[in-house]
Amino acid sequence: MTGDEKKKRDPIFTVCFVVFILAAVSVVGVYIDEHYLTEDTTKAAYGDEVTVNYTGTFYAYYGEENAVVFDTSYRSIGENDTIIKSNSFNKSSYSTLSFEVGGTDVLAGFGNAVVGHKVGDKIQVTVENGYPAGSDFYEQSRTGLTVPVVQEMTKTQFESVYDYDLTDGGMTYITTVYGWPATVTAAGNNVVITNMPEQGQTYTYTPGGVVSDGEEEDEEAGHSFGTTTFAVTGNSNGEIVYNIAFNDTVSVGDNGAIQMIELDFGNETWFVTNVNGGDFTYKTCDETSNAVLYFEIEIVSIE
Repeated sequence: MTGDEKKKRDPIFTVCFVVFILAAVSVVGVYIDEHYLTEDTTKAAYGDEVTVNYTGTFYAYYGEENAVVFDTSYRSIGENDTIIKSNSFNKSSYSTLSFEVGGTDVLAGFGNAVVGHKVGDKIQVTVENGYPAGSDFYEQSRTGLTVPVVQEMTKTQFESVYDYDLTDGGMTYITTVYGWPATVTAAGNNVVITNMPEQGQTYTYTPGGVVSDGEEEDEEAGHSFGTTTFAVTGNSNGEIVYNIAFNDTVSVGDNGAIQMIELDFGNETWFVTNVNGGDFTYKTCDETSNAVLYFEIEIVSIE
C-alpha cells in the first residue's frame, strides 16, 4: 500500500472507529440505565404478590429500647445471642415471606402496611391486638395462691417441661419448676407429682426443674426477664399455700406493664404481663396472642 492510499483510508477508518465506539457506548449506556440506574417505582397494591423481610417485636420497634424479638426473617438477628428474644422464640430456619396483599396469609395490619410502598422501602407498623385468638387476662393477688399437693398431668405435658426419664411404676425424685422437691410416678400416659415443699421456705422458679448454680444463667432457659419466687406459707386441705414475688423485672409501660415472664407449670403456662402493687396480671395463651406487636418490614419484590 502506498503512502497516498494509506492517507486516503485513515479518515475513513477513524470515522468508522468513532461510530463503533459511540454505538458501543450507547448500548452499554442503555443496559446500565435499564439495569442499574432506572428506579423501579412500582408500588404494592391489593392483589399483588409481595415478598418481604421482617422483624416482629414486643414493646417497641426493633433496635429501640426494651424491644424483644418474637419473630424475624433475618438469620443475623435470630442467631445473635446479644439480641433479646421472647420466651417462646424458637427458630432454626430463616427466609423471606411472600404473601398476597389483601389476602389472609398474614395479619391484616401487616399486609396492609405495604400498600403504596415500593421495593427497598422499610415500613414500621403496629398491630394493636396481635393475634386475637387466646385467653383473657387474669388479675391475681400475689398472696394466698395454692397448688395441689398431688398433681396429675399427662406424660406429654410432663415431658414438655421436665427432662426426666420416667419408668412406669417407678418413683423418681425431682426438683419442680416451683423450685421445691417432689416425687413423680408414671403409669402409661398418666403422671402423678407429689409436691414436698417446706413451710416457711422460699423457692425460685427453675425452668424444667434445672437448678442453676447461681453463677450464670442457664443457656437453655434463655432470657428470664426477671426472677420469680414462691414463699410457702402453709399446707391445708391438700393444698400448698404460697405467695409469689417477681424481682428484677423490666418496666415497659404504665400500670405495672413488664416484659412478659413465662411460667410453664406443665399443665398450664402463664405469661405474666403486669405486676402492680399486690396484684399481677397473666394470660394463658401464646405470647403473641392479645398483645401489641411491632413490625419492621422491608419490601424485597412486588409481582
